[in-house]
Amino acid sequence: MSDGRKKYAVVGTGGRSGFFYSAIAKDYSATSCIVALCDTNQTRMNYANAKLASLGHGEVPTFLAADFDKMIQETKPDEVIVTTMDRTH
Repeated sequence: MSDGRKKYAVVGTGGRSGFFYSAIAKDYSATSCIVALCDTNQTRMNYANAKLASLGHGEVPTFLAADFDKMIQETKPDEVIVTTMDRTH
């Protein structure tokens, strides 16, 4: 996306991630967007993508944790929000 909005990738799509991606998709959509999701669990990423779509954001590419570098390279986020379990970051 090159529309001037700040681009975020979300790493870890469990419960706490929803607070972040929901706010970006709703309250801050004029200035921010989600460009990627990354997790060890595809099911959680699919759920997060469905929530993004229901909020009017649209789905975004998903990347397994092993493909973190690929996600950064392909989606070029401005910021990465890490919401994984505390022991993993």
